[in-house]
Amino acid sequence: MSVSLEGAVDLHVHSAPDLIERYAYDLDIAREARNAGMRGLVVKSHVLPTVGRVDQVNRALGEEILYGGVALNAGTGGVNPEAVRIALEQGGRIVWLPTAWSANHARQERRAGADSFVGQRLPGPDEELSVARDGSLLDETRAVIDLVAEHDAVLGTGHVTADEIETVVSACADRGADVLVNHPFFRITDLSIATQESLADRGAMLEYCAYAVDSTAEHSAERVAAAVARIGPEHCLLATDYGQVGNPPVDGLAAFARSVVDAGLSETTVQRLIRDRPADLLGL
Repeated sequence: MSVSLEGAVDLHVHSAPDLIERYAYDLDIAREARNAGMRGLVVKSHVLPTVGRVDQVNRALGEEILYGGVALNAGTGGVNPEAVRIALEQGGRIVWLPTAWSANHARQERRAGADSFVGQRLPGPDEELSVARDGSLLDETRAVIDLVAEHDAVLGTGHVTADEIETVVSACADRGADVLVNHPFFRITDLSIATQESLADRGAMLEYCAYAVDSTAEHSAERVAAAVARIGPEHCLLATDYGQVGNPPVDGLAAFARSVVDAGLSETTVQRLIRDRPADLLGL
């Protein structure tokens, strides 16, 4: 089954330059997206803000096709409202809560014997980052959510714990901030379907990623299709989280979309998951 990428938007793409080798540089991926008729890609780095990078590419191409943001890990000083303010004032669209430096991710990786993630050093127990404690947001997290709301941006939940995600989503609902639950079936987060339904009921958007299917045991396109059918496509979107060597984001989005159609969702529904939902969330 063919799924068109015309007007599609991928909210989760990794590209070079980075600490590790990537599939391609920003400019090359932007050209591929433009040639496929896509409306845009959001470039994510676990290390540094991407807002300046995407501006350079858009200027070179003469059109706005790449969008940037900031992930709150070591390179930004952790959950740092001032880093968020700067990124948003420069046009950043998504602020991701900690990923590799989140306490949740770091503890799982350390237990598995890892000391780095995609080239970035993992934090020690005294460095790892939390965004809430005992069901209450930390002050710096609340400040970040306020900034996201003020700038009509999007907060991504990153790799924090299920309990932290619950607290963050409720706070975003109270503040009127858009919130995107990143790869809810990914091995690091792996939220239950009941939890995902509850988050959607509070206004969260669920982001199902191709890379999570590839890298998480017992995950599949069929699991994604079933989740979308149960939660409702109005609360869901598809993205890739691609950019690894061998994982081209543009071709990967087309392949992922086809696999979800083959798993049982209608082509019309899947077109909306890769086109309308992400575009609406970015305000395009």
